Amino acid sequence: MSDRVIVIVGFGLVLVVALGLVVITHVRRDLVAPVGETIAYLTRNRVVRIAAVLVWAWIGWHFLAR
Repeated sequence: MSDRVIVIVGFGLVLVVALGLVVITHVRRDLVAPVGETIAYLTRNRVVRIAAVLVWAWIGWHFLAR
């Protein structure tokens, strides 16, 4: 397998896991908090917001800018 195929499969796996978590949050609200509430809780702190922007920029620069 080439590197490109491995990256595509990896992104597909991340997408499937994310969609699975969204479905679980809608089915079992007592088990897992919804994604929007989790992100809102995590980004209440300014340091976490800045870190999230820096991580997002790093991911974009290293993986998506080709």
